[in-house]
Amino acid sequence: MIQLPNLAEMTDVEAIHFYTSEFLRLSREGQLNSEYGKALLEWKKQMNARLEQSRKEWW
Repeated sequence: MIQLPNLAEMTDVEAIHFYTSEFLRLSREGQLNSEYGKALLEWKKQMNARLEQSRKEWW
């Protein structure tokens, strides 16, 4: 089972940093279509939903 960080335990900045770092690493390694890469994409979708909600609450 693939273990990604719990978004609830991260700040928005930490989540963005984690995703960006992992995406760049997988891209360099040519592993974006791996099982981990696909799980990371799903994690990103959850992060984006959270960021959108935060943005709505901020404005």
